[in-house]
Amino acid sequence: MTIQQAEKLVRAYLEVLSDDTKRGNRRDPSLLPAPKDRVMKAIKLEIAQLFLVNSHANDDLTRPLINAAMFLDSFSELPLDASEFIESMHRRRREIDSFYVELLRVDRNDHFFWQRVYTLIGIDVETRRTTFFAEVRERLGFGPKPGGEELTGRRPVGRLAID
Repeated sequence: MTIQQAEKLVRAYLEVLSDDTKRGNRRDPSLLPAPKDRVMKAIKLEIAQLFLVNSHANDDLTRPLINAAMFLDSFSELPLDASEFIESMHRRRREIDSFYVELLRVDRNDHFFWQRVYTLIGIDVETRRTTFFAEVRERLGFGPKPGGEELTGRRPVGRLAID
């Protein structure tokens, strides 16, 4: 996910969230522009972008993102009890707060700032080159085998297996 994709996703989510007719009620999850975890990653990426541009927390810019993250669980198939909903809001707020604390530990001048942020968020960083080499390794049979089969004492050498 790029920053532009995150911005677009967050914008679409905020449009859905701004529907005042559903305020305080359960919302249909099919209205979300993406799954909840992807929306949350996009929000975190936006917060990281704001952190990089502004060396401190700009409350006017981050407040809508934090509120959007807190209301993410209102998109649910099952109705939430009021106490469950409030707990989910607190859980999301703690998640954002702990992400921000981790973000403060990353040096903004680090050349690998975005790689570290993507790792914090849990977004896989793949380039065309790494994807290409992974595909070639898979085709040639190098690296770990899918399914994790154990070799049971045998060491593969080409097509032969030496005991």
